[in-house]
Amino acid sequence: MRLGLGLPSIGHLASPGFISSVARSAEALGYHSLWVGERLLDPVKPRSRYPGTRDGGLPEAMKIAYDPITTLAFAAAVTSRITLGTSVLCMLLHNPVVLAKQLATLDVLSGGRLRAGLGQGWSLDEIEAAGNAPGGQGRRSEEFVTVLRGLWSAGRTSYTGEFFTVPETAFEPTPASSPPIYLGVYAPRAVERAGRLADGWLPGGLPLEMLLPLRDTLFASARKAGRPEPEVIVRANVRFTGTRRRPFQGTWEQVAADLAAFRDAGVDEVFLDFVMDDPSLTEEGFVERMERAARMGE
Repeated sequence: MRLGLGLPSIGHLASPGFISSVARSAEALGYHSLWVGERLLDPVKPRSRYPGTRDGGLPEAMKIAYDPITTLAFAAAVTSRITLGTSVLCMLLHNPVVLAKQLATLDVLSGGRLRAGLGQGWSLDEIEAAGNAPGGQGRRSEEFVTVLRGLWSAGRTSYTGEFFTVPETAFEPTPASSPPIYLGVYAPRAVERAGRLADGWLPGGLPLEMLLPLRDTLFASARKAGRPEPEVIVRANVRFTGTRRRPFQGTWEQVAADLAAFRDAGVDEVFLDFVMDDPSLTEEGFVERMERAARMGE
């Protein structure tokens, strides 16, 4: 099982110097991948509850957020081997044609290291500020992925759909690689869609008893569509706490046991995100955690 790391691009540790240092160190420590998330706004009076907190407010650790694509380009410039992933870009905040250009450029500049994780988003404030509406998300995501793949393929392409229209066009640069597309979704119907459309699935740290049935849905959908078995990459929001409620929470020993359990279950990759754990975490503390976790992956 591969081991990845969440870059400190969100939260109080986000800074050019520290992002650069972590990217270099992660590559030297043998991490397989670096990942960034996306947050567009911090609404003063949010209309949508954040699903990860009891009061529905945005966690303090998410109130500062660097642009994910720019951050990965910055990390690409100071590394040479480690792969670069988004977990996730919210499709309702982007136009697929513009995003196709941005991601293709990033893949070329990084030497083919891009991994594109996409999700739906949940914040009505962000969605409307980006000029979109939340309706028809499933159909829109299918078109979104289709447009990306069409533009990234060699030759000319065109597309006419319910949400997007692309005139017949050439598109350069095409990506240096064939960037895998992952969907960060949870509802069974959305996971089924990921099996039909995507190269992989990017869930958060669901308990295995919830993750494995959804993985069965993912694999069955891919087989039915005649597609290869998708990868499963798990985002692990590590939290050191005396009260263990979810995977990758608790002590170091419990985190190591979770990694072993997910490895034994056949998960392809887990990436560890320390940013969400503690708003008082220092740069030195982050580095200590990153180094200790790397040893667990050996």
